[in-house]
Amino acid sequence: MSKVNVLYVTHSNKKGGAEQSLIHLMNYLDVTKYNVYLMCPENTEYLDEITIPIKVIPMELGTLKEKWGAVYLKKIFSIQKIIRDHHIHIVHANGWRAPWYAAPLKILTKAKTIWHHRDNAPSKMYNYLLPFFFHKIICISEYVKGTIDKRHENRCVVVYNGIDPQKTTYSSNKKPFKLENQFVVGVFGRIVEWKRLDVIIDGIKRLKDRIGDGCKLYIVGGTAIDGSENYLNQLKNQVKALGLENNVVFYGHVKNPLEMMSQCDVTVNYSDREPFGRVIIESLLANTPVIVADSGGAPEIIRHTHGGLISKDGDPESLAENLEKVYRMTQEEYTALSEEGHRNVMKKFNMSHLIKEIEEVYEKILKR
Repeated sequence: MSKVNVLYVTHSNKKGGAEQSLIHLMNYLDVTKYNVYLMCPENTEYLDEITIPIKVIPMELGTLKEKWGAVYLKKIFSIQKIIRDHHIHIVHANGWRAPWYAAPLKILTKAKTIWHHRDNAPSKMYNYLLPFFFHKIICISEYVKGTIDKRHENRCVVVYNGIDPQKTTYSSNKKPFKLENQFVVGVFGRIVEWKRLDVIIDGIKRLKDRIGDGCKLYIVGGTAIDGSENYLNQLKNQVKALGLENNVVFYGHVKNPLEMMSQCDVTVNYSDREPFGRVIIESLLANTPVIVADSGGAPEIIRHTHGGLISKDGDPESLAENLEKVYRMTQEEYTALSEEGHRNVMKKFNMSHLIKEIEEVYEKILKR
């Protein structure tokens, strides 16, 4: 039996959560059944993390505001030729820009089209029009699925992002709880306004007022992807105004965040309508509980894993209360919470299980 040729399409040359999830997906795909092609920018920085044989097809997918019209059509016809020349059976568009380039291929080619929907975009064109051009839409949470117009419900399937415990390196030596009487809180990810780091800093100030000076917040991440230096400066000014210079550390980007997650007592994800929250499952993998806002797809992870607490959306007081709950735990209570989160994330968000759901989507659309 001949293999199925799958073309993954992504616009980003830098590794964010969507790209990390795509890397895990490709690495777990059964290469005895699938040939893998990756269309991505020429200078993509994460190709060395893909461990299976792939054929890379360099292609810049510019912003749509710049590319509508003749330039956009020229790009579409170039992709159409690539699909024909390589006998592509499935086009799997990753993220929010790639589907706009993949959508016309449902009409122009015989390939089956899949949109791996990882975002929250309040747009009728995005949530009503675009789905017409895909045979299947893989949503990374029930929340994301709920943003798609109900008329496309039969096209949608929820497959959560997964962890890759075999290929993800992190220290198995979990930091002792409240080592040297320091309660360490971590925030991981891009520094951008919708991550609501200002609310988290406000929550840390309220926690400090409750427990004293023994709390430390590490903000781990950078502004390179979003160019959000102005927001970073606002956060630094906020820290200074609240007198938290000794409590908040802007740590910057790290290559192996799980190592640092394991050195935190708790991590926080307080994003505004986070579609999923990869850093949440990574934190649980590192045996560190997570506090999330009751917003977007993040609470789904906590409800599945029981590895943390859910706070009121956008409420720094509720965040401070839950931080204090973790701080006041006994060693036994904390260990039980950490171990339950780790056990359940290994069980319910393991790529070795989730890849079967992806391959089942492939098989079903090909049978059609």
